[in-house]
Amino acid sequence: MNLKRTIGTALLALTLVPAYVAAAEDMELKATVVSKGEKEIKVKTKDDEKTILVGSKTKGLENAKEGSKVTIKYTEKEGQLRATEINPR
Repeated sequence: MNLKRTIGTALLALTLVPAYVAAAEDMELKATVVSKGEKEIKVKTKDDEKTILVGSKTKGLENAKEGSKVTIKYTEKEGQLRATEINPR
């Protein structure tokens, strides 16, 4: 019985690892920059407005000018969107 439990636990752990790794992947959205602050930008997509956190590691931050159309690569962590890269469209 102990061997079955150990194998079951190992299999469960192996199935959960890909889900955790996939959650860290960048997502992408196309939007228009509404405003830009020190730590965040507000953008408007075709559906709604979003606030995305930016930082010193965000690539292409100079592309986030008010009114500019951009493609943003981001990750979501603890319910917050964090930009990793901002490119003009």
